[in-house]
Amino acid sequence: MASCGTYHLRELADKDCLSLFTRHALGGSDFEGHPNLKTFGEEIVKKCSGLPLAAKTLGGLLRTKRNSDEWEDIMNSKIWHLPEKGNSILPALLLSYHHLPSHLKRCFSYCAIFPKDYEFDKEELIRLWKAEGFLHHTKRKKQMEDIGIEYFRDLWSRSFFQQSTINKNRYAMHDLINDLAQFVSKEICFFNNGDKLNDGVKLESFRHFSFLRHQYDVSKRFEMLSQMTSLRTLVALPIHMLPMAASSFLTNTVLQQFVPKLGCLRVLSLNGYCIDELPHRIGDLIHLRYFNLSRTSIKSLPESVGSLFNLQTLILHGCKNLTKLPRAIENLIDLCVLDLTDTDSLKEMPMQIGNLKNLKVLSKFIVQRDSGSGIKELKGLLHLRKEISVIGLENVVDTGEARDYVLKDKNKLEGLHLQWGHESFDHRNGENGLPVFNMLQPHQDIKRVRVACYGGTKFPSWLGGSSMANIADINLSNCRNVMSLPALGRLPSLKKLSITGMNGVKRLDFEFFGDNLRSSKPFPVLEALQFQNMLNWEYWCYPNKRPDEEDREFPNLRELMIHNCPKLYQKLPRYLPSLVKLNIKGCPNMAYSVMSLPSLLDLSIEDCNKMVPRSMVDLTSLTTLRIKRVPDLTCLPNVFEQFPGALKHLILSNCIGLTALWQKGNEQELEPNELHCLASLEHLRIESCSELVSFPEIGFCPKLKRLQLRDFPWLKNLPCWIMKQGELTDCLIEDLEIEECPSLTSFPRGILPPTLKRLKIQDCICLCSLPDGLMQADNNKNTFCLENLEIISCPSLVRFPHGRLPTSLKMLKIWECLQLEPLSDRILPNNASLEYIDIWNCPTLISSPDSLNNLKCLMELIIGNCQYLKYFAEIDLSLPNLRTLNISNCANLKSLPHQILNLTSLLYLTICNCPCIVSFPKGGLPPNLLSLEIWDCEQLKEPISNWKLHTLTSLKDLSIVGGPDLVSFPDEKCLLPTTLVSIYIAKLNNLESLSIGLLNLPSLEELEVVDCPKLRSLPREGLPTTLGRLRIRNCSLLKDQCSRDKGEYWPLIASVPCVEIQSRDGSE
Repeated sequence: MASCGTYHLRELADKDCLSLFTRHALGGSDFEGHPNLKTFGEEIVKKCSGLPLAAKTLGGLLRTKRNSDEWEDIMNSKIWHLPEKGNSILPALLLSYHHLPSHLKRCFSYCAIFPKDYEFDKEELIRLWKAEGFLHHTKRKKQMEDIGIEYFRDLWSRSFFQQSTINKNRYAMHDLINDLAQFVSKEICFFNNGDKLNDGVKLESFRHFSFLRHQYDVSKRFEMLSQMTSLRTLVALPIHMLPMAASSFLTNTVLQQFVPKLGCLRVLSLNGYCIDELPHRIGDLIHLRYFNLSRTSIKSLPESVGSLFNLQTLILHGCKNLTKLPRAIENLIDLCVLDLTDTDSLKEMPMQIGNLKNLKVLSKFIVQRDSGSGIKELKGLLHLRKEISVIGLENVVDTGEARDYVLKDKNKLEGLHLQWGHESFDHRNGENGLPVFNMLQPHQDIKRVRVACYGGTKFPSWLGGSSMANIADINLSNCRNVMSLPALGRLPSLKKLSITGMNGVKRLDFEFFGDNLRSSKPFPVLEALQFQNMLNWEYWCYPNKRPDEEDREFPNLRELMIHNCPKLYQKLPRYLPSLVKLNIKGCPNMAYSVMSLPSLLDLSIEDCNKMVPRSMVDLTSLTTLRIKRVPDLTCLPNVFEQFPGALKHLILSNCIGLTALWQKGNEQELEPNELHCLASLEHLRIESCSELVSFPEIGFCPKLKRLQLRDFPWLKNLPCWIMKQGELTDCLIEDLEIEECPSLTSFPRGILPPTLKRLKIQDCICLCSLPDGLMQADNNKNTFCLENLEIISCPSLVRFPHGRLPTSLKMLKIWECLQLEPLSDRILPNNASLEYIDIWNCPTLISSPDSLNNLKCLMELIIGNCQYLKYFAEIDLSLPNLRTLNISNCANLKSLPHQILNLTSLLYLTICNCPCIVSFPKGGLPPNLLSLEIWDCEQLKEPISNWKLHTLTSLKDLSIVGGPDLVSFPDEKCLLPTTLVSIYIAKLNNLESLSIGLLNLPSLEELEVVDCPKLRSLPREGLPTTLGRLRIRNCSLLKDQCSRDKGEYWPLIASVPCVEIQSRDGSE
């Protein structure tokens, strides 16, 4: 990717800087109403030197100050004249910090635990402040969390924090603000980024320690913890992990040795590590208030956790293996947050959970039948906030339990999820379902309700009642016995409604839309509506209206999805003025009606034979149309003649009856000027329409950029309009894909459009020739834009057309073209653009790679399964930009090019399954390699010491599979580069030991040994302290010696963060 030059932003003009300052200080663009402050303000702004951040922070500082003396004090502060003393902190920022109240200073300086560009969650930061004791009660009775919100808002309003532009729930600090935080807390906060500590730093003075989590975190990284005896914070960042983020591994030394000695610890966050158990001594951390184990592999917590009497926050979010909580958790009476979100294996909760009266966040509550927590435990949890999932409601068998409301008084609760087990037809679900559902009525301020697997026949009256006026999101799923839905249409705040698996519902009657339909519109603010898997739903009864009265329901609906409702035959509402997206799937009996959809942008119809639009009104906004698996569709109806030109994407898939694209009256053909009514069409995709054998030989849509044709078994000819005929062409295609057309033998005459950038031809087994216009004549000036050419599985292709490939070509991929003639200098002259070549299973295409020699821009070359490739020509290689060379399955290749040493840009070299290679070039390998992989070259028996690996001073990854006859690795004569980070060795049948030479690799992080049946010993001196992952698989003689806590070698490998000792079957 090309880079542009640096653009240096200028400082703000004085006028603009003053306007920014007054907006933050006075809420206006000038000093109107505050003339006494103007002189001081103008002088302060001059000191900002045009820097927006300085103007904003000083403005935030003065926001609450209206006394001119206070402004004058800021203007004349001595801080403006402090010497820099080796730091680059802006005086304006230091001044803003200096005037913060003491409680905000503490909160801000604590943020030095975050590195630059780190985005943090407001709620999580407030929990950390609370754990550190930074939040103080005022005379007014406020919850700590509310006080924290006030502190956060104060810092945000003063521009110490700024809202993320990507995620509105996250915040960050400007780099200069982060510098300020590091500066003011440099003696108590330490962010471990791997840099060496300055001389004279007193580790025992640090209170807060944070670090960015690596994939493998070894003991050496944490050795300084042994001296930080007063540490209060130990945090692995990021605190919030994405669900698909890669797991990290932590040496057990941290939990077994370092953490238990940190007796002052208040905050411990080890989230995201593959930790499967905690030591019993974790209970010794009696001052711990915040404990984050989210997305770890923990299966259970030790009972000693019950000794953490000061614990306020316990986060187990995403602990997929967690099966139970300790019984002693009932002792944690200060616990405010117990986050059990996404803990699917947790099936029970300890008894007396209701004793935790201070709980504000309890994301999951599991009802048990015979022992453990009952539903009444929820009644005493008066302070619950956010969202709670109540699971296992089928276990409430005592109807006496269902007499009291347990949630109605919890006015801070925003979301409620009720789960009756996994199958609503469970016999325990139906009998007591309604009384239980009634007792779970939430407070009227609830915003989200989800109900799953409820077994009753009707819903309680409160769901849809007037008391639920604030509900914005309702999800009802798999309540298979329910016969009718509540009056959801009258909920004034409902924006999202999803109904799934309600097999007992046959119709949606007037009750669903609500009462008083004459005086109000049903679903007045609903924006998204989904119906899925409603197997017996047949129709819905729209509210009665006069013939001259417009449809009133769904006035603001933007998205409507109806999936798998096989009996539904009722037509959709006629008028949906706000609908943007309509998706109908699996409704074969649903009839199409005349509809007016003036805002519709996206229409999808799938498995709905009767839903093909025959006429539409006001479809002027439609940009995307998808029609899939509609077998009776023979052509697109003439409704599409009405399109004024907004349609950009048209996709037709698996319409087996389609014989033509468009029709005109009784003629299945459209005149050119009428076809051009699709004037905005940019993307056309047609696939698996087996009866479509040809296209109309007429002009085409003028703006079409992408054409995809796939799976046409009888298509013999492509439309002529995809080629340029003479000097005239209406086709401006940039991307053309032709796949699985086994009857296609050739392209139309002409040359490819000059706008074409990508051409892909795949699985066209009878295609004998490529278009003549693909190539460029030697004397022709370059008018081609083709950058990407892919030809895959076209076994009948014999040769390229006359000429040479376009000089604009950047990527060439040819797979499984068994008869294609060799590439030559004629086809590939000194191409100035070609960057990537991938040749696979084309036996004759690369018989001698001389033609590749002078491709100056080539960066990646992959050659595989080319049986006639025997050698590289004895000429100087001139591939100055080649970074990757991959040669595999070339059974007759006898040697690598002797000049390979000259490929100084080569970083990645892979040689796989080339059995005739017996040695490497005598000159050695490319000097700047980062990765070297040698797989299954069975004749390569020369000693590894002859490979001259020690000369590869940048090598990080080394893989050796099969080949060398090694007894010990590395052997005494083999010097490995000290830069190695990863080693993979496999199929070394005589390998008996890993040697002490591994200790000479100070950067080694991963060591993997596979299928070495004679391997019996590891170096008794130990493994490199940097090693983060050791994987030994199918080395049977070594398995027992490395078994956890028992094996002879376990003490040598116990501190390695990730140890995998596996048999062939994968067992450990």
